[in-house]
Amino acid sequence: ASEVLVASTGVIGVSLDRQRVTDGIASAASGLVRNGGAAAARAIMTTDPFPKEYAVEVDTKTFGTFRVGGMAKGSGMIEPRMATMLGYLTTDAAVEPEMLSRVLNEAARYTFNAITVDGEPSTNDCVFAMANGASGVSINEDLYPVLFEAFRAVAHELALGIVRGGEGATKLISITTTGATTDADAWMAARAIANSPLVKTAVHGGDPNWGRLVAAAGRSGAAFSLEGARVQIGSLVLFENGRPFDELAPKAAEYLTGKDLKIEVNLGMGGSHTATVWTCDLSAEYVKINAEYRT
Repeated sequence: ASEVLVASTGVIGVSLDRQRVTDGIASAASGLVRNGGAAAARAIMTTDPFPKEYAVEVDTKTFGTFRVGGMAKGSGMIEPRMATMLGYLTTDAAVEPEMLSRVLNEAARYTFNAITVDGEPSTNDCVFAMANGASGVSINEDLYPVLFEAFRAVAHELALGIVRGGEGATKLISITTTGATTDADAWMAARAIANSPLVKTAVHGGDPNWGRLVAAAGRSGAAFSLEGARVQIGSLVLFENGRPFDELAPKAAEYLTGKDLKIEVNLGMGGSHTATVWTCDLSAEYVKINAEYRT
């Protein structure tokens, strides 16, 4: 029993049927195969429109080659802390539990904990990491940076897959804040913008409404100066130092018809701290899915 990790999502407050769970475990165990990863990634889907899996191989040159792979599910009720998502990362490197916990937490900060679909944290979420040492590569402090980059790369792709597959989503949006005086302020402002229904609906409709971006940053609680602020959509600066450039709105609207979008908001404080949060647009389909969730 101490070697079993339990992960589940579902309707909040509804107990799982234990008999179905135990029967399912027995059935799944009897069907284990070495090439079953893709089937597992599909099996854990709920409202996900597609499975999410990714892997990398790392050649350390001196110590040998190891791999990191993973799969995840999640589509709605997604917001940092961590959301209705399940994630599983595995490596064939030998990693002590304390170091494995550290690399998972650090990688999650910039990936799983830097995404939002609808600003709704959940009661059910988890990400597991497991290491079996089968590659013969043993990770020490010298190799830790390489392990971190591998974990971050896998977690990044899985996290972005969750946002791309967000309920009703049609666009992936990266929100980057710059010019913050503290790391906390950069993250606070980025999350406020990414979770703003007004921002998300404007992007969905192709409306380059820089005022909504400024408003979200200004009310986020982060230190903010309108006089020094800058709003950039793609490569187009629509607001800077208190001056709007509305003549660029048609070009910005055209840019927003794309599927992968970048928005940057400088908080105007002259600081060096930045943060990036990935989100998606908010569509009528999201409302439909969640209005009918239990019916």
